[in-house]
Amino acid sequence: MRRTSFAIPIATKGLKLLSRKSYEAAATSVFDNPISARFDENDALVYFDDVKVPWERVFVYRDTDMCRAQFHDTLGHTFQNYQAQIRLSVKLKLLAGVARRLAETIGTANMPQIREELGWIAAQAAMVEGMVCGMEAVGHMQNGAYVPNKHLMYAAQVLTQELYPRIVDKIRSLAGGALIMLPSSARDWADPEFAAIIGKTQRSPAATPRDRVKFLKLAWDAIGSEFNSRHTHYEMFYAGARYVGCSHGYRTYDWDAAGALVDSLLKDARP
Repeated sequence: MRRTSFAIPIATKGLKLLSRKSYEAAATSVFDNPISARFDENDALVYFDDVKVPWERVFVYRDTDMCRAQFHDTLGHTFQNYQAQIRLSVKLKLLAGVARRLAETIGTANMPQIREELGWIAAQAAMVEGMVCGMEAVGHMQNGAYVPNKHLMYAAQVLTQELYPRIVDKIRSLAGGALIMLPSSARDWADPEFAAIIGKTQRSPAATPRDRVKFLKLAWDAIGSEFNSRHTHYEMFYAGARYVGCSHGYRTYDWDAAGALVDSLLKDARP
């Protein structure tokens, strides 16, 4: 079945989905796991155990070039990765919000070196959003559809593969030990003795003890939990290894225009 493309119902006999552990199922509460309890997207290996695929369900059969063409000679690959950059720009805006709230919560927001780090994070989030706007602004009509600029799209993909883990690490540095010095669960608040201790130890210049814990639980879910580890790995490799994105960038760049600038400087040069 290699070099073959088809679509069949999930309920087809012999088709099995081997899912990874669900982070949503492992979440104890929305208070303790505010992101993973609501926004986990499961990954799975699809296993075919003597599955019958009717011919009317087959798009491509044993044709390597056609399998490639269905994504790259159509708009499939373009729109797939365009929406990925829109998704990522929203995720980075969320992380920027987490970073600033984190500094405010632990009382470091007015320190010049912290503002420098927050400014860097803000600039990176704005860069990705700007690249999305750019790929839309210089897009073109193709077969009745408006298509974003492919090179800016692939350029954003290459840059963000390395950018996402850097931003996560920056926020880790801003947090210090605050994210691991937290109550074990929302149930601790139900015990008056524990609640009193939490109230004395989880202080913030910008939030009540309960709101401090609530936010820091969210921050941990966003940058430190198993849920986040999956998302960081996903943003680094969902489109393939680094060389895959770079090869798309090389393939779609306007090398003729770049070369013309070089030629324009050489044209009138005389020994």
